[in-house]
Amino acid sequence: MFKAGIHSTILILSLLLILSGPAAFAGESKTIEVLKNVFTTIDGDGVDSNTTFIITTEGVIVIDTRPTPAEARKVLAEIRKRTDLPIVYTINTHYHGDHTFGNQVFKDSKTIIAHKNVRNTLINSGQDHLSLFKTFKIPGMDEVEVTPPNVTYEKEMEIWLGGYRLQLLYHGKGHTDGDTIIYIDQLRTIISGDLIFNEKIPYMGDAYIDEWIESLNYMELLKNETVIPGHGAIGGRPTVIAMKHYLINLKGLVLEQLNNNKSLKETQEAVAPILREKYKSWKKLEWIEGNIERAWLEYSTKQKT
Repeated sequence: MFKAGIHSTILILSLLLILSGPAAFAGESKTIEVLKNVFTTIDGDGVDSNTTFIITTEGVIVIDTRPTPAEARKVLAEIRKRTDLPIVYTINTHYHGDHTFGNQVFKDSKTIIAHKNVRNTLINSGQDHLSLFKTFKIPGMDEVEVTPPNVTYEKEMEIWLGGYRLQLLYHGKGHTDGDTIIYIDQLRTIISGDLIFNEKIPYMGDAYIDEWIESLNYMELLKNETVIPGHGAIGGRPTVIAMKHYLINLKGLVLEQLNNNKSLKETQEAVAPILREKYKSWKKLEWIEGNIERAWLEYSTKQKT
């Protein structure tokens, strides 16, 4: 959809925004019990990405692995406080390093699962992605060994373990080109990865906005009461709706400017104050200009085709 140069520039600038400055470092991690046998580790010494683990009678399932091996070992220690059962499955919701760079700590599980595009990206561009992350001075990044998933799927996959059934669903491009939605129907729970940022302006360096909105529409159709986002606090169905409405608002406001032949700078000047006011209670308002740029480039490209 985009020229590689433009795409790479946006990605680098967006990641610099994410990982620069003291606000990027969230402090000590903590693990909360979301539901019986379902735990999520939040915050930590690095990017504030969430990691979830499920303890079953036959072993443990880990979803996302934190930004560094040191942070991943903290998750492993939390698991070992609760069970000595083996880690059977590790799942990556998408390729970004803050969700995959702890994979090496869990490789003894023998099974690291993700959408096929996650493996392809980490195989082909993982070292470049790691080199970029190393410039952000996250503690422990030098220890990272890029560890791609070794089991992939294309459309959907089911995992059964200890009475739990996890549906791994790919609804198309969204936050990235390889986002997995994890649905546990018996718990009415979704683990969304970065398709949902709860009360936080999302990172959109790899985004496909229309497809992202469609993925959120799909999530709304699933029977869910609990939503574990990629970033932010545990929520419910309103978190899905809030994320969708942010993207719809962003799209609509940018399209209005494009229809009036406004430049990127003019669009940012017109749209940013509206979004800042509407989402003033959300974290990372400074990312809004980057999101507007992403939307402006996506829809200006579509208008030319």
